[in-house]
Amino acid sequence: MSQAQSPHQSGAVSMTLLLLLGLGAFLSWAAWFEIDQTVRAQGQMIPGARTQIIQAADGGVLSRILVKEGQSVVSGEQLAVLERERPRAAFEESRAKDAALATALVRAQAEALEQAPQFGKKLREFPQFVSAQQSLFEQRRRSLNEELATIRDAIDMAQEELRMNEALLQTGDISRIEVMRARRQLSELQGKASALRNKYLQDARVEASKLAEELSSSRYKLEERQSILDHTVLVAPVAGVVKYLKVSTQGGVLRAGDELMQISPTEGDMVLEVKLNPADIGQLQIGLPAAIRLDAFDYSIYGNLQGTLSYISSDTLSEQSASGQTSTYYRAHVRIGTEQANAKLVGVALKPGMTATIDIRTARRSVLQYLAKPVLKAFSGALNER
Repeated sequence: MSQAQSPHQSGAVSMTLLLLLGLGAFLSWAAWFEIDQTVRAQGQMIPGARTQIIQAADGGVLSRILVKEGQSVVSGEQLAVLERERPRAAFEESRAKDAALATALVRAQAEALEQAPQFGKKLREFPQFVSAQQSLFEQRRRSLNEELATIRDAIDMAQEELRMNEALLQTGDISRIEVMRARRQLSELQGKASALRNKYLQDARVEASKLAEELSSSRYKLEERQSILDHTVLVAPVAGVVKYLKVSTQGGVLRAGDELMQISPTEGDMVLEVKLNPADIGQLQIGLPAAIRLDAFDYSIYGNLQGTLSYISSDTLSEQSASGQTSTYYRAHVRIGTEQANAKLVGVALKPGMTATIDIRTARRSVLQYLAKPVLKAFSGALNER
């Protein structure tokens, strides 16, 4: 006959069962519940667009500097002005030469077409050239008409002489040779008139062709000098912040291509430039999601932003610290999402230079796998020991 269990034994059994049930429940939860596996890195906010370098394209003397380092500018805002007197004088010289050639071309083409020249509105801004070419056109036409008139008078006389000779030939008063001589003289005069007119037209066509070539070359020079004049006013290509102002002395000489300043864009998408540990690179690939905690905003209050790993450098880069130690890293970009679920950070002004902590999610695994990993790793290492 079995003896009844003592209260102490009964309590121990109950406790064991509770512990087993608790352990079973925990293991079930640990096997089912998943957590993110992440790679953590530090990053700094940079503009998505490249920093714009402001250069003196054609060189010159710095006349005025209109901005200061750290100043915000809008697209198209004037940044600096170079000395304009000499470029403007060169441009006006080319402009005048261009107008002179253009008016001459209009006149020559009109002569070739036997029409009156039609000078456009732009050319009439140079009345001295228009007047000169109009006068030349009229002078040449007048000279041609006078020569043709003289020849026509001679033709009329030759025709009259021919008629008289033909009449005398009928009566036998002159020989046929005299009639043939009169006809030859008339033909020569008519040919002379035709040749004179053709030469006038041919000379006009040749001159027009030559002027067109000269005008094309002149236009190229004019555009070049227009560009040089335009480049004396340096403007911001994008909205941004002025940085690295290299020259601020009025009267300073800039060579062609010299850098004057840089503009760090403030409009458009911002990205985080991140330094990744080479040991973590095997887990990372473009497109992985990332949680971004801005150091300027308390995470416990504002939470985080969502982003995506958008770029990883193809090779490692080296950097030497102030203490002289060299570290290697992969450079990466994390692009901040345009749509954010965190209402507290929506509309926050992101500025270049802001720092952040980034957790890049590489995978998900259960709590049980997470807890078992160090045990399995230690066990595997123990089996491999000699």
